[in-house]
Formats: sequence, structure tokens, C-alpha cells
Amino acid sequence: MSRFTKVVVIDPATHPGFVRMREKEGFTEFGEAEVDAMVKAPGLKFVVFADDPNKQKETLDIVVIAPEVKKTLPQVESAWVTDTAVGRALAARWGMRKLPAVALFRGEAFLGAVEGLSDWGAYEAGLAEIASRTAPQKRTIAVLTKQAED
Repeated sequence: MSRFTKVVVIDPATHPGFVRMREKEGFTEFGEAEVDAMVKAPGLKFVVFADDPNKQKETLDIVVIAPEVKKTLPQVESAWVTDTAVGRALAARWGMRKLPAVALFRGEAFLGAVEGLSDWGAYEAGLAEIASRTAPQKRTIAVLTKQAED
């Protein structure tokens, strides 16, 4: 890094993209303490799981993309965004590994998510398909058994 390079720390509390998302676009921020309120909110919920923008620059992209994608789903009743300090931990509760992720919940049911940054068509098609679900997809866990040695 050059001696003339200035590293800017991004603060989600004051960054214009995050402020716009919360104040203009109506996204409610939630963390560990508010996760139950998010899950119990009625109807179809549009939820953005975001990571620390200082560690993962794609977070800055999703704060611009997500409000526009949400507009393609008129049936969404509320929009939520994770506190970036705990976004990765919250995403792990529902099996999401790649952030940023945009997920849909109906009532308390996690319907699915589009993980990572995607092109517009992937968001549109993926979220439309997820929104059409009436129940969560069944999740299976592979169990490996130890085989007897010969």
C-alpha cells in the first residue's frame, strides 16, 4: 500500500447506502436481540443478510441492489436487513453460507435464499420461485455410517 493511500472505515450506521435502505426504502435493521421479532412478523418478509462491509465489499453492492429487487415482489409485506456485525452468524441459522444473501420468509417459515451477488435475472427468477412456495423446502442431512473394516 502506498504511503499516500488512505484507508476509509465504512460505518453502516452512517454510510449513505445503509441510511437510504433503512430510512427511505423501509428496511428494518435487526440483530441477535431482534431476530424473534423478525421471524414473528406476519406475511412475506424480504430479508437481506449482510456482512461487515470493511471485510466484504459486496455488502455495499447489495445495499443498492436489494431495494430494487424488493420492488419486483409486490407481495412482500416487510423488509429487513441484518446488523452487519452479526449478519454471518444469523445467516448460518438458516444454512446460508455465502453472503450477501437475500432470503424470503413467510410467517415463521424460511422459504429459501439467493446467496452471493447475482445478476438481475437470477434474483428475479430465484426469488419469484421462492416466493411461490407455500412451505419451506425439506432439508436433509446426510448421515455417514462407519463401515466395518475387512
